Amino acid sequence: MGAINNKNTFTRSHQPMNNNPVHIVTGATGGIGSAIVDRLIESGVSHIVLACRNQDRAKAMIDRLSPCNVTLTAMQLDLESFDSVINFVMSIRERDMAVDTIFNNAGTMPGTMKLTADGYESATQTNFLSTALLTQMLLPRIVNGGAIVFTTSMTRHIAKLRTDWKQHAITHHHRFTTYGRSKLMLTHYALDLACELAPRGIRVNCSDPGIVDSGIITLGNPVVDKLSDKFFRPLISTPAQGAAPAINAANSQLTGQIFTLNHCTPIPESYLRDPLHSIASEAVNDALAISTSEAMQ
Repeated sequence: MGAINNKNTFTRSHQPMNNNPVHIVTGATGGIGSAIVDRLIESGVSHIVLACRNQDRAKAMIDRLSPCNVTLTAMQLDLESFDSVINFVMSIRERDMAVDTIFNNAGTMPGTMKLTADGYESATQTNFLSTALLTQMLLPRIVNGGAIVFTTSMTRHIAKLRTDWKQHAITHHHRFTTYGRSKLMLTHYALDLACELAPRGIRVNCSDPGIVDSGIITLGNPVVDKLSDKFFRPLISTPAQGAAPAINAANSQLTGQIFTLNHCTPIPESYLRDPLHSIASEAVNDALAISTSEAMQ
């Protein structure tokens, strides 16, 4: 039987709980996230944390997967909220979980501008700031030799870094370029983190799943979406194919790479020469300082 450990956690276990490091998958109930979980189960990992906003869907997913010989734990995580990130990390600490791999899979591509309670455009906070903040706060829990995987996107090629990135995302929101900038900043941050964590043997890679048949490509226009479902979706990658780069990124002994379905290439060195390269890590450090201060109050 499943057991409610607290209001934010649900676990179903078919083997004794142990101290083996966990694999965390954010957005685990989505198309690619669910496929990542399936691949991890097939590989025989012992414990997977489903870090999700919708706990009902996470619990239903655990019930569906219940015959597997893996401990599955659903934990509340809403990347539109720094408080939720802090609470998630505190729950990991309270349960004394060591972390093997973080799959930073969750993302959003809203068609209209939405402001979070923290004062950021939602895609910017979800895809970049909260994802990076979650990772930074979990660094002490990641075992040496572990892995961090960030989901990037081909849309990073249509965006540029800006010093006014926070305000521009609010005042000049565009579905694709705002999303692309959030992924571009995340990829710049991943490059810095790969260098920082190399002495611990922690590999930091990006996964670019390409265009995948998932909810994120639904545009909200009934006519366009209907045509897309009929003519476009059958030609693009399945969620299982979209998950493959993330699994390969986690399993690789390389670091600082971008994995696609069939290839991997280093995160471009040109990123380091970009005069604005440092703004990504600076933004994360600022968010970390504020969140850490608030968590201690």
